[in-house]
Amino acid sequence: MEAIEKSETLLAKWVSGEMTEEELSAFEKSEDYQLFVRISEEAALFKKPEFNKEEVFSKIVSEITENKKVISLKADKKSKVFSLRKLTAVAATLLLLVSTFYFLNFNTDVNTGFGERRTIILPDNSTVILNAKSSLSYNKKNWKQDRTLELEGEAYFKVAKGSKFQVKTTEGIISVLGTQFTVFEEEDFLSVTCFEGKVKVERKNVEIILTKGKTFSQYKDSVPLKLGTKKVNPDWLKQESSFVSAPLLVVLKSIEKQYNIKMINLELKKDQLYTGSFVHTNLEQALEAVLLPMNISYTISDDKKNVTLK
Repeated sequence: MEAIEKSETLLAKWVSGEMTEEELSAFEKSEDYQLFVRISEEAALFKKPEFNKEEVFSKIVSEITENKKVISLKADKKSKVFSLRKLTAVAATLLLLVSTFYFLNFNTDVNTGFGERRTIILPDNSTVILNAKSSLSYNKKNWKQDRTLELEGEAYFKVAKGSKFQVKTTEGIISVLGTQFTVFEEEDFLSVTCFEGKVKVERKNVEIILTKGKTFSQYKDSVPLKLGTKKVNPDWLKQESSFVSAPLLVVLKSIEKQYNIKMINLELKKDQLYTGSFVHTNLEQALEAVLLPMNISYTISDDKKNVTLK
């Protein structure tokens, strides 16, 4: 029993990274090390979010024992047997550590479909409205300690006062304390509008503070815009998307998300900038509002699933 407990202690320190360099060097030369590595590799096979502790435990034990019912290890120039009982205890300990890590780091993910909007109430009663074909991820269990979300797409935030609130995107990081703002990110493009309070935007080499009525908008490494607005909330909450000096490619992708269509020749004149809006309720009106001012002709397929740009 003492040997088993010692193995469990070693395993716990190894998995958590708490071993000193001296302990790790000695441990890697020990009789237990290779077994722990094998068990760790098997435990790593599970994928979020499909996680079944009993299934993973059985896999760890069965795959090892099928290949070798009894594992022989050499120590102090003598051969000794590592029993299945000890193997099971070590596997159970690792499984407990893995499952604990899994549940502590399990994020809540919210996604929207084409033309869909969803309202999410966060644990602190902050509100997020997610626009079409967007996704949001956050840690519900750890929310009080870390109010951080990951966003892909577009969302409107009404943040309850409290600790630092961060929205991370691939195009930049937005930080606030208590405010209302929107974030719209697309490949190489970021737009943030502050409707109340203050918002800090960090993107590449740019760091800027937005106050009420200001918008940050940047495509690639262009000079960011700071625009004034008297709006109290984003237009897309009223079934309309608006843009100021936005890349045409970004605007066309937004139409795809709202209408579940496929744009053919989407790269056409992608670096042209567009200022205007399109409605979410009529595809032909939306296309005319965006493409005709840009002198781009188009055809719509009979099933209205494809729009070919010319």
